[in-house]
Amino acid sequence: MHLLDKEYAYVRRYREIVNVLIRHGFGYLVDRFGLRPSRLRERITRPKPFKEQLFLLSEAERLRLALEELGTTFIKLGQILSTRYDLLPEEYIKELTKLQDRIPPFDYSEVRKVVEREFGISIEGIFVSFDPVPLAAASIGQVHRARLLEGDEVIVKVMRPGIEKIIEIDLSILMSMARFAEKHIKETKALNVIGSVEEFSRIIRQELDYIHEAQNADRFYLNFAGSTTVRIPRIYWKYTTKHVLTMEFLEGIKILDFTQLDAAGLDRKIISTNLANAYLKMIFEDGFYHADPHPGNILVSKEGAIIFLDFGMAGHIDHVLRENLVNIMIAIERDDIDLLIDSIVEMGLISDVAAENSMLRVHIEDLINRYYDIRVRFIDPTAFLRDLISVITKSGGRIPTNVMLLSKALSIADEINRKLNPDYNFAEYLEPYINRIIEERTRLSHIASETAKTAWDFIRLLRSLPRRASHILSKAEKGTLRIELEHQGLETAIEELDIVSNRLSVSLIISALIVGSSLIIQSNIAPRLWEIPLFGILGFLIAGFLGMGLVISILRSGKW
Repeated sequence: MHLLDKEYAYVRRYREIVNVLIRHGFGYLVDRFGLRPSRLRERITRPKPFKEQLFLLSEAERLRLALEELGTTFIKLGQILSTRYDLLPEEYIKELTKLQDRIPPFDYSEVRKVVEREFGISIEGIFVSFDPVPLAAASIGQVHRARLLEGDEVIVKVMRPGIEKIIEIDLSILMSMARFAEKHIKETKALNVIGSVEEFSRIIRQELDYIHEAQNADRFYLNFAGSTTVRIPRIYWKYTTKHVLTMEFLEGIKILDFTQLDAAGLDRKIISTNLANAYLKMIFEDGFYHADPHPGNILVSKEGAIIFLDFGMAGHIDHVLRENLVNIMIAIERDDIDLLIDSIVEMGLISDVAAENSMLRVHIEDLINRYYDIRVRFIDPTAFLRDLISVITKSGGRIPTNVMLLSKALSIADEINRKLNPDYNFAEYLEPYINRIIEERTRLSHIASETAKTAWDFIRLLRSLPRRASHILSKAEKGTLRIELEHQGLETAIEELDIVSNRLSVSLIISALIVGSSLIIQSNIAPRLWEIPLFGILGFLIAGFLGMGLVISILRSGKW
């Protein structure tokens, strides 16, 4: 029975998605992804097109409205897509950044049930007071203010009941659409849509686990311990589970509420400086940054300190990425195309083969010429990163999720800072970090450490070489050695060859039917129709139908 309920929920949600897409004018996508109802009853009862006034909206606006109506999973998907300006036009990016994840709060009685189920005691056994009216509500959960028995003021984040089942159904539908697209839609084959859906599934499942968010918050709390310019709420682990998150209540003003900031006598330029330095510390010192810095997730304390909230999305900067980001800035200053290409290869943005592409060098040279002779303090890193990503995608490169996430986080933080301080220039704050890293590289201790590391890697290679060579020779002797070749850029040729071979096969079948039918008619065997052998007539009819189908296929392709 449980399986039947699950299947019914899947079908119901599937039809809801189809209805919303058609209602917002995306019937062509429904057809393209093979989502159109196949049963006669469903075709008759399908939704009517949306009201004519919605035609006044752009397609990007209608897409945002459709995603908002479809709820949590699709809102989150739109928010992730808003970071992919390597895939979507700018008007879609701007529109998707407006996606609102606000829906009516669920009832306090449900909140009580979740909290009491998670901790096994009544809500009064944990909290002296618990405000039944939420401070904020979103599709995954909502936030309430409360006071613990110990007297501490806290924020309690409670997950919406049943949201996990809804999201899992949506993810299942998205994966089936991705598989269909990769198999049947030619344009998506180079986009790795299945891999993208898998990555999106990983991200949203992390947001469904408040323990993961609490771990992120804890790490930020430790990284900024002792800071006077950044405050992170403390996590109360005793009262935190997968579905309930309890953290310290920190009072503050929304970072873009200029009326309140000015009334509190806070200097916007200082706030801007604190936010910029916070991100530089996260990126270049901690290697761990807040990946969702929209204005609703950042407050300012009465002392002017930045207060970060909502730690569901966090990004990691490893040593390789950090070093190569610095190398890119150095390459621009020194007009060093080879260093820039080596850096983007090491970051995994393009392959070694693509790096040899002459057009890539031309595009990168144009990019460097735009910024050459400009000191680092005058280069806008977020604009440059967008330009570099554009060049790479045009050259057939793929942008890893961590690079896109970093680019988007910096763009949002940059936008906030420009509103706070019209004279803001992130590069001015960045230059000391770049110079410090360059200085570290020239120290004897660093050179000795890197030399020792290289020598140790070389020794390990030498030690493993005989074993690896022996392994290869052994496989060669046994005849089990396999060499895999990966073709690049041959997909179109393979598809064309497949079409040609199919047409040739049909032509041979038609020829065989005609010859066979002719022999049957000549033999004059029974049964007969109008004194003509029936099987001969059927053979000619089938050959005729196949021939017409082949001609129509050739005419539709436009290649004749």
